[in-house]
Amino acid sequence: MISWGINALNHGSSIAIFDSNLVKFEFFTTDTIAVPYGHPDKIYWYERPWIKKTRQLYAGQYKTAFNMKVLPSYYLKTIGMERIPVKYTPHHASHAAAGYYTSPFGHCAIVVLDAIGEWECASIWEGKHGEIKKVWSRSYPNSLGLFYSAFTKLVGLEPIKQEHLLQKMSEQGDPFRFLVDVYEYVGSSLDDFENMHRGILNWKHQINNLQDQCDIAAAVQLIFEQQVNKVMQQAKDLTGSECLVYMGGCAMNSAANKKVVEPKFEYIWSLPQSGDPSSAIGAVLYHTKQREWNWKWDPVKHIEIRI
Repeated sequence: MISWGINALNHGSSIAIFDSNLVKFEFFTTDTIAVPYGHPDKIYWYERPWIKKTRQLYAGQYKTAFNMKVLPSYYLKTIGMERIPVKYTPHHASHAAAGYYTSPFGHCAIVVLDAIGEWECASIWEGKHGEIKKVWSRSYPNSLGLFYSAFTKLVGLEPIKQEHLLQKMSEQGDPFRFLVDVYEYVGSSLDDFENMHRGILNWKHQINNLQDQCDIAAAVQLIFEQQVNKVMQQAKDLTGSECLVYMGGCAMNSAANKKVVEPKFEYIWSLPQSGDPSSAIGAVLYHTKQREWNWKWDPVKHIEIRI
């Protein structure tokens, strides 16, 4: 039986094709997905679209919430696959499954940090004996990913695409110059973040030059690392494991990984694309629970893999 895992209608669209095992994984554009592969027997979608719409309504994104053309059913009809059965997967579960079922670990902590799933923005799972179980989560608007993207936009970069440049700028900045100002947006933990979905709309200071940008970036990076450290400690405490699977867009922050993630766990696993692209794989594996350790993955550059 041929199964497709699909992540689409967003950034980083991807497809994972399974015939008993994973046989193909690649990025695609919406006008090329269906042509080379023929029709699958089943499609696994990387999120639950109607749950996502409830969050969009809550956030005041009415235009998107009432746009039925962004539903998988409409999209699949445009590529001639409206008759294929579709199974939907919780977004953070697709991240967690992509990491766990491709890892060599039997028992591990699984941390997923990103901007937003349907509602969830941070979650911790325990992988054990071939099963994954969520043991902790935080929901919108308490989001490390949105926090980092909002400040990416504030300093003049493109959110979702140029967070790596904010990390790079932080290396040249003074983290303490704007630290108190940035703290006002996050509070003390992931329980009380300000809603930064629309960006930073009330920044108090003029941003006049590159040094201003770098100093803001340095403060953001420092606070990001502090929050990631808290989540990682929580994951270790809840699971009692020295093995970590780290997934989601926030996992791509190599500076935080080196400073606070890698020292905390003895064994570490992630995928080359830990963000939404790999959720196409996880959308299938969450339901089938099959291991894909033998796939020839590209090198992982954002974190030190230790297995």
